[in-house]
Amino acid sequence: MRKIGGILLGVGLGILAGWGLYQLFSRAFPSLPLPVKIAIAAIAIGLIILLASLGRERYRASKEERAKFKEVEK
Repeated sequence: MRKIGGILLGVGLGILAGWGLYQLFSRAFPSLPLPVKIAIAAIAIGLIILLASLGRERYRASKEERAKFKEVEK
């Protein structure tokens, strides 16, 4: 159930982000061709995904490091 909830959350956020980016680029840059708008949106979404995965990885690594030194006295 947890995976299904995560998948639905991700799909919903993806659709909402795509719609928001479409609205932003259609109003901010009306003269740009559609492929350029799609490329810029793909770059932005890719950057966000990379930063989120990096943060998640760092969080997990710090969690494991704390568990490794749990028995060490200060």
